[in-house]
Amino acid sequence: MPGLTALRGGKRELKARWRATLSDYALGVTWSGDGRLLAAATSTGDVTVFDGDTGAVKWTRLVHPEGMCTLAFAPGDASVLATGGMDGTARLLDAADGRELAALPCGRAWVEHVAWSPDGKWLATAAAKVLRLWTAAGDPWMETPAQESTLTGLAWRGDGAEVATICYGGARLWGLAERGSSRQLEWKGSLVSVAWSPDGEVLACGSQDCSVHFWRVKTDIDSQMTGYPLKVKSLAWDGASTMLATSGDVDTTVWKFEGKGPEGSQPVTLKGHEGPVTALAFARKGGMLASGGADGVVALWEPKKGPTPRGAGFGVAGTEAGEVSGVAWRGDGKALASADATGVVTVWSVG
Repeated sequence: MPGLTALRGGKRELKARWRATLSDYALGVTWSGDGRLLAAATSTGDVTVFDGDTGAVKWTRLVHPEGMCTLAFAPGDASVLATGGMDGTARLLDAADGRELAALPCGRAWVEHVAWSPDGKWLATAAAKVLRLWTAAGDPWMETPAQESTLTGLAWRGDGAEVATICYGGARLWGLAERGSSRQLEWKGSLVSVAWSPDGEVLACGSQDCSVHFWRVKTDIDSQMTGYPLKVKSLAWDGASTMLATSGDVDTTVWKFEGKGPEGSQPVTLKGHEGPVTALAFARKGGMLASGGADGVVALWEPKKGPTPRGAGFGVAGTEAGEVSGVAWRGDGKALASADATGVVTVWSVG
């Protein structure tokens, strides 16, 4: 299989709709629910919101002067953006103008993860060993006791009834019906990434030991996929909950969860990146997968149709490619945003 760079200049090269360069390392990108706005953040604490179609800058603001860890648009509309910083706070911003709506104190630790519930009514934050839940207005609702170790990820169940946290020792599922109630899914190692299938049936986690561990949450039956040369830091489910894409190599491995799978089945291997895969995201519908790599290339795949890439996007010719730090689909699947370590944000036309 030739490398993805062989697609440069051909019919399968993705076309950049627009590009912008931030002042520092780009942490990632997130679309507003209506697809009109795209937000990006730097590790030094700046947030920039763009017009999603044209790339025109709506506003830029230094939100976390001590540094920033994460950001996420509230689902449904373009009104609220949540951020997590190294100053021990999460912040809610008005997406229209960058005005701060609320500051959410989370102790002294970095707020490394924020995640909105699917209905946008709740925000989960993880700082050090503590999970906190907040209302959409930023009012505190629940704070858990300190867990066994630092929380390394958050994921909401598709119906919003539970939020999962991961750390050394496994995953814990926190229910909203009974405030503070939880159940533990035990695992002897340290988990580094988490993704809940959209149907809420399977919780998948990447492990420190270069494996993927998953639980069928109704029965607590668990399985493991091993053999990855690197830690699996990126996981992505398709919208139908039938495919799980995993990093952990220069190739992307896609496991099929249809029928009795994936136990005893062979995954689809997507080859082409010339460096480790660093970011993955499925479009909401249609089964299109986007991957980003340490080689600076963004690629599109249709795993159900085979391992051949649908297309690939590259940086500006003659410039050094930066590791892709994030990829995000617009809700309609017709545009894909990417961010890289040099601060370049790109929106690619798809279809």
